[in-house]
Amino acid sequence: MRSRSGTFYLFLVLLCLAGAPPTFAQTTTLRLSLPIAIDSPIGQNIREFARQVEARTGGAIRIEFQGKDRRYEENEVVSAVASGAIEIGATPLNRFAYDVPLAAAFLQPLLFNFDALVEAATRHESEIRALIEAEILYWTNARVLWWQPYGSSVIFSSRTPATNPTAIAARAVGTPDDQMRELIRVCGGTPHLVAPSDVFTELQKGTIQAAATDIMNVRERDLWRVADTITNLRHAPSLFMVVINEKAWQRLSPAHQEILSEVAQDVQGYMWARFATIRAEAYAFAVQKGMRIVELPADDVAAWRACSAPLLEAYMERAGEAGPKLFAAYGKLRTEACCREAPGETAFGLR
Repeated sequence: MRSRSGTFYLFLVLLCLAGAPPTFAQTTTLRLSLPIAIDSPIGQNIREFARQVEARTGGAIRIEFQGKDRRYEENEVVSAVASGAIEIGATPLNRFAYDVPLAAAFLQPLLFNFDALVEAATRHESEIRALIEAEILYWTNARVLWWQPYGSSVIFSSRTPATNPTAIAARAVGTPDDQMRELIRVCGGTPHLVAPSDVFTELQKGTIQAAATDIMNVRERDLWRVADTITNLRHAPSLFMVVINEKAWQRLSPAHQEILSEVAQDVQGYMWARFATIRAEAYAFAVQKGMRIVELPADDVAAWRACSAPLLEAYMERAGEAGPKLFAAYGKLRTEACCREAPGETAFGLR
């Protein structure tokens, strides 16, 4: 039979336990580096991703944005994520093309040249996306969370538009990656590799007379201050990739992995729903700043296709064993209703 003192002691223990604060699961912090402004459309979208992940995991996962003094530039993000220096990074697709030839498919001249085709090819269930993501994971130890559109390919210049290969003959043109460098080279220009963060300075100094980059940089990098003409080249889509270190991903519980995947799909869809408006606003901003927007007539598009044809042939050779599978998936996609033909032109030639 239990004594009164033993009963009283048990009562005190239960009272203490009842009044103790609840024990929360340990918070996992994932550091994220973004090489562009956090208040840009992409930055806002990624910030929404972070907010939703924290809310849906009950605070068990927190995404910490790296400050300006600790963030990596576009050309550093892939290696930083691969090494685990940060857990999550956002960077343009072209930064994967160095290590993953298959990822360069979207950069081939005039292959993915209208929005509906790009959106379909980057959906979660897309075979093209699955093939590229498998290669990215294998070669870089980075798992893709989602793809999102950024803007459109253009050439910034002063006075002389770069409408056709003849217009860039012997001109110094800044290019952000090897793919664009080769396009400018085979079409008669003199390419210089210039990081997006350095385009303003190089145009200002006169080191380059034009720069192939993205329309979003008219505001992001203040390029309207050093150029007055935008040629709407549209040779390839601009895509940002958000990736997570594979070891960091595997440390997450299956439930948390599922939440991150679901939220990633949500924000990708949300970005596509807003993309046409965001891009149109970038062009409108350029016009407001006094810049001229130059469209390519059909003859000039044909000239760019002709001079760049050897690049696509060379790419098909270096794409590796997965290359034929990717092009078969591309051919199949082009037979679907969404992607058989590019839609008609709209304001500023956007599609």
